[in-house]
Amino acid sequence: MSDLDARALALFDEYVELAPPQRSAALARLQAREPALHAALLKLLDADAATHPLENVALDAMLDVSGEEEDDPSSARIGNRLGPWRIDRLLESGGMGTVYEASRADGQYEKKVALKCMRAGMSSPTLIEAFMRERNHLAQLDHPHIAPLLDGGIEADGRPWFAMRLVHGTAMDLWADQQRLSLAERVRLLLQACQALRYAHGRGMLHQDIKPANLLVSADGHVHLIDFGLSAMMDSLEGPAHRCIAVSNGYTAPEILAGGAASAASDIYSIGVMLYQLLVADWPRPLPRLQASLIASPVVHPARPASRLAMSTTMDVAWKRRCRSPARLGRGLQGDLDAIALKSVATSPADRYGSVEALIDDMERWLGRYPVRARDAGQLHAVQRFLQRNALSSALAGGVVVVAATAAGVLGWSQLRDSRELRDMQAVSAVFEQTLGAVALSGLSDARPSSRQLLRKTEMQLRALHLQRNPAIKAKALASLARNYASVGDYPRALELASEASQLLADQPVDASDTQAMLAMLLNLQARHADARAAATVGLQRSTSTRPTADLTTLDLLVELARANWELSEYDAAFDALAFAHETASGLSSRAASDLTVELLILRGQWHLQLMDLASAERDLQGAAKAARGGAPSWGEHVEEAQLPLLMMQGRHGEAYERATALLNARRKRLGADHPDTARSLRLQLEVAQQAPAIAPVTPDALDAVRDSIVSAYGSQHPEFARQLMLEARVRSRDKPGTALEPARQAVQLLEGTLGPRHPTTLAAKEEQAGLLLASLRLVAPADREGLRGEAIGLLQEVIHTTALRHWPSPTAKYALARALRERAARGGTTSASDRQQAETLLQDALVEASRHLGARHATTSMIIRDALVSGHAAVATTSDTQRSPSP
Repeated sequence: MSDLDARALALFDEYVELAPPQRSAALARLQAREPALHAALLKLLDADAATHPLENVALDAMLDVSGEEEDDPSSARIGNRLGPWRIDRLLESGGMGTVYEASRADGQYEKKVALKCMRAGMSSPTLIEAFMRERNHLAQLDHPHIAPLLDGGIEADGRPWFAMRLVHGTAMDLWADQQRLSLAERVRLLLQACQALRYAHGRGMLHQDIKPANLLVSADGHVHLIDFGLSAMMDSLEGPAHRCIAVSNGYTAPEILAGGAASAASDIYSIGVMLYQLLVADWPRPLPRLQASLIASPVVHPARPASRLAMSTTMDVAWKRRCRSPARLGRGLQGDLDAIALKSVATSPADRYGSVEALIDDMERWLGRYPVRARDAGQLHAVQRFLQRNALSSALAGGVVVVAATAAGVLGWSQLRDSRELRDMQAVSAVFEQTLGAVALSGLSDARPSSRQLLRKTEMQLRALHLQRNPAIKAKALASLARNYASVGDYPRALELASEASQLLADQPVDASDTQAMLAMLLNLQARHADARAAATVGLQRSTSTRPTADLTTLDLLVELARANWELSEYDAAFDALAFAHETASGLSSRAASDLTVELLILRGQWHLQLMDLASAERDLQGAAKAARGGAPSWGEHVEEAQLPLLMMQGRHGEAYERATALLNARRKRLGADHPDTARSLRLQLEVAQQAPAIAPVTPDALDAVRDSIVSAYGSQHPEFARQLMLEARVRSRDKPGTALEPARQAVQLLEGTLGPRHPTTLAAKEEQAGLLLASLRLVAPADREGLRGEAIGLLQEVIHTTALRHWPSPTAKYALARALRERAARGGTTSASDRQQAETLLQDALVEASRHLGARHATTSMIIRDALVSGHAAVATTSDTQRSPSP
């Protein structure tokens, strides 16, 4: 073996493990650098990808790049006849056969075919048997997606040949990329191959070499399964283990590499790998080295979900699948497609699809937006697929899913019929009246308890009642109690009660949907959004199966479904659910439906605000204000509260302070000074004042008063207390900078535990904490500065990464990170150049986002980010001038 051959072999393992796009780029670089090595490596890669008997091909022959021809060179056949066919040109040369384009030469009729001949030097008994087996198997197959056998014979030296339909086509994965097929179109393409394979399996025949080169797509999108050179009849594989004479690295099933018998499951594995290549241009598991294809016990790694592979792929791969980013591609693969692909390439044949028919069924189910059998996702999955099939525009009975935070009351109790139910209802009402107030049970009162002790007393008295014969009454009472626990921030206890209520009504779908709404709301509050979506789905399924028309519970469930989808970054589904709920609510005449319309508009406005779409947010909130007129005062106040962040982002601080003050006064008058909503309004007023100190300075006494109100109303484990801590941190950063970090750290920790690390409130707190860390650098010892700066940079990178995944703009976080990187670069070090370059990119991105969402004249855009960019360019220019100037 020459030195060139040895180097090519050494590179083979590295290159063969690359996904096709990365491999192509690496080969192009190698060709430009070392053409001879590139040719040797390409020869080896082609040999590995081709159908060839590895035990009979010398390594030197595979690596031969000298240009010396075989004893029977392929080109020598061109122009000659073989039977009634004239060989016109070479199409491809595989491991044991050469394929030519040939035309009818006996004058009987005109036709072009693909003529396959056995290569000279490859005529071992094993290979002749395989070649004849391919010919015989093709003779038994007649399917539109399989190139049929047309003719065959034996040459004078005993080598067989046969003619089959000529297919002018492109390898399936390459054709899909050239056409920029969507995920659904790629699945439909592979379905054609599966139908051909199902036909072959139905006749007891395995293909054993499924790969892109053997799945050709013609210009009209028609798939052709070719090359049955390794095919085998299933009954011939019974008994002793049957060893395949060749392998296609990456596409051959693990049991075949380990010396096991081939089966329908091994063909399904190859189809599964093809599915990965089509969906994400990568392998389900790291490719084994070439040697692993030749040993008895290769190491089999766990298969990786396609959605996870998509997250680390290139923009080009996503673009070719009509996705704007790898993240968007990953979201399109999550769930059903992940489940189908993973089941197809399971390590154990028993864990794969039992037949190609089962795989086809799941692929067609996915295309039709029906639940796939590979994914046991329960009722949520079924309802979601129903919603997708009906595009959220069919009749409400078609299945809607979600649960509302406000639907925790005991509506419909007036329909109780017998005297026992009436007595139990009266007993429960008496307990609530003596403790929380009579109307607290129905959830229709603005008064909410602020004492956990009072709630525990109510629960104890409720459990003392004998309600075993009326689980519906007990369940609804527990749900109302859960609502009150949630109002004081005791989410764990609230969730326990709601779960207990749900279990009590498991066999009573008529009564269960209200309780499911409460359960979904609590799960959303605790950032368990996937569980919330599941609970809402179950509730909706029960609601739509027992209620002939839409009602408030169904609408509440839709709202909670929308919240869950939003937090799971499924924005289209979230907006669709809100739109459907809004459309349904507009068809109802009750006051409660009108109130829900206000809630829907507020929620949509808040989402637009998170996306920094200020115009849409303002339009929605103005619509909410209009819808709230004439209704309960509380809804008008909710709209006013939702408008405050918008006014602050628009720079309308004076108007925001006036509205915050009016909101506080209105709630004090209506609810009293001790109500949680009043305490929150007091904090909001101080937050507005803190951001515009010239309007109303925040005094220490005022800050203490707000803290006392928040703790009294919500306790110290509620997200509202975390927001209070962040307010204190901001005020301290101005007056006592050295004491600002501790409340900020406490707030972030509390928010992560209650709302989750990716909640918008948590991310905003992390961004503020990073700012406080950077501001405190001048107050600490030099030895501690780099640690604090690194902590700040890490927080900002987390915020930017998370918002990017969720497609939220984050101009202020990018500006802060750019500033931190510039400061670190100014201190010198190995990362200085990289920090400066990254800071420049971040500032440019921040300027674009701020200009687009806030406007070119907004203070954040013009006075902060643009100035930072200008000063950065000036600093670079000064540095360059200094470097060019001669030393004095």
